[in-house]
Amino acid sequence: MKRINNKKEGTKVPSFIFKMDIIEQLTIWTNEYLSSHLFLVNIEWKVGSKKVSIFIDGDNGVSIDECRMLSKHLSGHLDAMEYGEEPYTMEVSSPGAENPLTLFRQYPKHIGRELKVVLLQNTELLGKLVKIEGDIITLHLKDTKKDYKAKETILKDININDIKESTVQISFK
Repeated sequence: MKRINNKKEGTKVPSFIFKMDIIEQLTIWTNEYLSSHLFLVNIEWKVGSKKVSIFIDGDNGVSIDECRMLSKHLSGHLDAMEYGEEPYTMEVSSPGAENPLTLFRQYPKHIGRELKVVLLQNTELLGKLVKIEGDIITLHLKDTKKDYKAKETILKDININDIKESTVQISFK
């Protein structure tokens, strides 16, 4: 976590304008900086909060060092501009296992893992991600009684556009 003191002399920028401008600018700087195997997932800054969270991911995950380097890069840009009078905290990290998958690009690295998928119709499915082809993910659905050891394997193809939310299920077996 890096604290950024953004006190500068000059006129005060209304916070809602500052928030829109800084998120847009952070998005541009982040996308320009990240290598091709890394990508921006989201930037969060809740109204009234003094913390901005930048979530990045990678085709094969993201390292702490990659987050640190992006944080240093963004801090350099922020230090060079006037961006309001209130200090705030900037965090750069991966989205974490507890957060849903929000980009299709996040799915391939989770092949073989169990996902909870909520469809647009609010139907919930639980199964292992077995393949991805085009805009379709395929789940090996979990049998409620026999886990994944049922005699008959049930595969379900799901168009990415029919998914409301997908979350990787963490197992400590």
